[in-house]
Amino acid sequence: MAIFKMDGVDGVVAYPKKFVTLYATEAITKGNVVAIDEGVTTNGAGLHVCLPDAADTINTIGVAAETVASGAAIRVQVAGYNADTTHDATMTWAAAGRLVGTTTAGLTQELTAANITSRAFAICVTAFSTTTDGAIMIFDHGFYG
Repeated sequence: MAIFKMDGVDGVVAYPKKFVTLYATEAITKGNVVAIDEGVTTNGAGLHVCLPDAADTINTIGVAAETVASGAAIRVQVAGYNADTTHDATMTWAAAGRLVGTTTAGLTQELTAANITSRAFAICVTAFSTTTDGAIMIFDHGFYG
């Protein structure tokens, strides 16, 4: 992944991003958090994604970059800045919160004692006050190069 840097000329922040194309095992909407679907190995282990549920929130890897039907190829952002993600409206938080995938339709949620068995996949960089007005920085887990 590229180095995060600020341009010395005009102060524009360069947010590096990494995308991969995987397969959706269910219908997924742009902005949904996705997790590796361990139950499907048709095209190889780790190449299918689904919306996180109680069994696979620990496998959350990124955010869907497009809306697709079940079985279709899907572009997933697995590292870098993302302002398209959606979060659980029952929770609000300030920037710097560690985020995990939730069991609620592909939304993000802050890492708390209640979901400590999950693994943070991103950090909140712009606080959410609605379900879509914040931004996150997705950790590069190195799964896909």
